[in-house]
Amino acid sequence: MNVFGLLAQFFCLRVPTLAAIFWRAHLAHPKISGAPRKGPVSIIVFRLDAMGDVVMTTPLFRALKAVLPRARCTVVVQKPYKSLLATHPHIDEILTLPRIGPAWLPQALRRLLAAVVFYWTALRKRHFDFAISPRWDVDEHLATFLCAMTNAATRIGYSEKATPAKRKLNRGFDRGYDICLEPGSPRHEVLRNLAVAEALGATACDSRPEIHVTQQDRKRARRLLAKLPASARMVALGIGAQSPSRRWPLQRYAGAIRHLDLSQHLWPVIVCSASEFGEALELAALLPRPPVIVSGARLRDVCAVLEHCELFIGNDSGCAHLAAAMGCKTLVISRHPHNGDPDHFNSPVRFAPCGLDVRVLQPAAGRDGCTLACVSGKPHCILQISVDEVVAAAQGMLSASPTRAAEQWPAKQRLAIPPELLHSHSLDALEAAIQALHAPATGPSP
Repeated sequence: MNVFGLLAQFFCLRVPTLAAIFWRAHLAHPKISGAPRKGPVSIIVFRLDAMGDVVMTTPLFRALKAVLPRARCTVVVQKPYKSLLATHPHIDEILTLPRIGPAWLPQALRRLLAAVVFYWTALRKRHFDFAISPRWDVDEHLATFLCAMTNAATRIGYSEKATPAKRKLNRGFDRGYDICLEPGSPRHEVLRNLAVAEALGATACDSRPEIHVTQQDRKRARRLLAKLPASARMVALGIGAQSPSRRWPLQRYAGAIRHLDLSQHLWPVIVCSASEFGEALELAALLPRPPVIVSGARLRDVCAVLEHCELFIGNDSGCAHLAAAMGCKTLVISRHPHNGDPDHFNSPVRFAPCGLDVRVLQPAAGRDGCTLACVSGKPHCILQISVDEVVAAAQGMLSASPTRAAEQWPAKQRLAIPPELLHSHSLDALEAAIQALHAPATGPSP
């Protein structure tokens, strides 16, 4: 981080957060304890970082409701990710921060202004029993600031001792929490999120991420896939990532699909953001058959598309987490060396997607000076992952278990499905077929 970035972090993150902690401790109205409770317990969770972080926090919402069944859970996320949680059965309210312009303002200043406006308009007059920031790593999005500003009886978050960067950029933030969780040894972010619920008494927490799509989402997904044959076996390609060094080359994706198509006859579905549409077109020209390109679609529509796919092959990105959460077999190509720092922000130890069938391919070691992690700004260590490795892993995953559609049902129900129905990859169509089989006879339709 350059000098300007450090100054921006200091004045737009650390200074306001420490000021909020001081204000809450010494100047704000003291919190009331011992008063009789009226109504259910209220919880607010600040999850202001990336899409993958949001997906990996969904088990926490379930765990909070398990330990506090009558609790009302409010979640604060970035606006683009609101739809992922809109149908979550354990979330009662979703709030988003406003967008602050103009774009030429430094990002750190825009984040601070958004947090201040959000507090003043949405939180200032409200009270919560628990305010939670589950972020383990450096708090760059002012979650601790909002926890301190929020009128809450108990604030829960992770210690500033987690990483050297957090000790530097978030020094003094521990004072903002009543329950300050210790960093602990390297482990998955889902487990670190669930530790928040465990601090409140939860036990035996279910770690499966969950995204709930609706029938309307599935209808839109079917329209996106309408040009494909009904029996098509689909493989999703997640070509995007935040950093160029986390992107496997498009030519290698094309080579892997050409090899797989010889034996598996898979139909490619390219999933990407609107800004990556040009790259999707470039890849499409290299593939053996015209792919479906899902670019800039609604996130729940993307999830419903992934629900139809037998396999996802992609970079270390939020899209991989969506695929795994939807039960799609997920193969991730990672730049992080196998012998690298397990607590690095690219480490699969922390950030591998959680799902029924997930595999991460990593370089055995970094190259050209990359030891704890890949430090290049362009594809570098990830180039050690060959097309042959990806093809072998994909073939193994595709042949390891039955088709995904049949896999969703208990064994007793699978036995009742006629073989001619198993060509379908539409879960709602399969469910409708099963219901039709078990429905009482009503005579022929007119």
